[in-house]
This record gives sequence, C-alpha cells and structure tokens, in this order.
Amino acid sequence: MMNDWKDDLEIYLKEQKKTKRELKQKKEEMQQSVKLFMQGEVLTAFDELKKEFKKHKREVEIDNKKDWAAILIKKNKHKEFVYEININMDDGKLLASKSVYLPNDKGKLKLGVEGKIRANANSMQIARITKDDIIADFLEAYKSATRIKT
Repeated sequence: MMNDWKDDLEIYLKEQKKTKRELKQKKEEMQQSVKLFMQGEVLTAFDELKKEFKKHKREVEIDNKKDWAAILIKKNKHKEFVYEININMDDGKLLASKSVYLPNDKGKLKLGVEGKIRANANSMQIARITKDDIIADFLEAYKSATRIKT
C-alpha cells in the first residue's frame, strides 16, 4: 500500500512526457502544413500573378512571413491594390482568410473586404484551398476594386 503513490507518480510523469511529445509532434506537423500551403499554393499563386501583371506594366511586391503573405499591385508608382492571406488555428484546424486593401480617394490604402477565400471546396481549411482558388479569388477582388465606374 505504501508504494502505490510512487507507481502512481511514475505513471503520471510518463503520461505527461508522452503528451508533451505528442503535442510537439502535432505542432511540428501543423507548421509543416502551413509551410507547404504557403510555398505550394499561396506564393506560387502570387508569383504567377506577378508575372502576368508585369506584362501589363504594373509593379508587384510580394511579402511573406510564416503564416501571412501579401501581394501589392502598383500602377504608375501608386498603390492600386493589396491582397493578404492569413493563416489561423481554430479548433485544431488550420484556416486561411483574406484581407483586401483598396485606395481611398486620397490614394491611401484602406481595408475593403475580409473573410473567406472563395474556393471550390467551399472551406477555409488550408488543405482544401488551391493555387487556382487563390488566383481566381484575387482576380475577382482586384476587378471589383479597380473597375472604372461608368
């Protein structure tokens, strides 16, 4: 009876170690998923957009961190449009959302649209959003932001 607590303690500490190891592994897997999504889908989409926009005499800047990326379109040295993608964790799932910035009358960028990236899978989970979804969503937002009002 006297040594039960020692066994209990040993079991508890082993379980804690295992839990910590599993959490670390899960975190590493998540980071890897974010990295693959950023490189494989987001930045690839932004690079393709950059190539096309340059053909149309636009300057394009791409900036990115681990869980965020942005593409800026400039026309005649003026900022015309910014499209950002953010990755967040919600309930154990990795989700991507967008923020679109448009110039106001004075040419200063202000937040226009925020929310879901329109994707065929109709999901915010990064595993369900493709490069093509990002390009299509970007173009829809860009056209709506820059269309000349008649």
